[in-house]
Amino acid sequence: MERKRRCRLIKKREVKEKAKISIAELWVIKITIFTFFGAVICSFISQITTSKSDITVSIMLLSFMILVSIIFDGIGLSVASCSQEDIKKYARFTKQYAIAQFLLKNAEKVNNICADVIGDMCGILCGACGASIVVQLNMHSSGGGHWITIIISSVIAAITVGGKASLKKIAVKNSAEFVFMSARIIGIFITKKRKK
Repeated sequence: MERKRRCRLIKKREVKEKAKISIAELWVIKITIFTFFGAVICSFISQITTSKSDITVSIMLLSFMILVSIIFDGIGLSVASCSQEDIKKYARFTKQYAIAQFLLKNAEKVNNICADVIGDMCGILCGACGASIVVQLNMHSSGGGHWITIIISSVIAAITVGGKASLKKIAVKNSAEFVFMSARIIGIFITKKRKK
């Protein structure tokens, strides 16, 4: 009897492990397809926006995309480094607390979406904006186009990496605050959808 029970338990565990692997594989396929179409849309938008805009609009769009990339990278890291115990102090806010718990339960997916998917899409838009700025600066300069390209791309990379590095330090130290702030923002959109 005991052997049969053990065999059943082992089989159940194997089935559960296989199910977990298949769910993980399904997530990878979903996120890959989503990223592909998201990148196509971002590339299309960036081509239209940067080709018909002046240098001021390109710089503003570039700054916004860098900021979004930095913020979402910080959110992704805070969700990955936070624990359920850390957010218990916000339990009195029932709705936001439930959203925060959901984010932490799906920390791997949230981190993947925030840091990788949104980060890569912002990177595409940053590259397009940088190229647009380079083209417009080259039109007004008599020579040294390759130096302008090098400087602009280096400045974009430095600001993005520096911004992410500084926010990562804050996000790890204040991970619970970051997660709860994200939950509050998500809660606003959920309320609006429910009202509609």
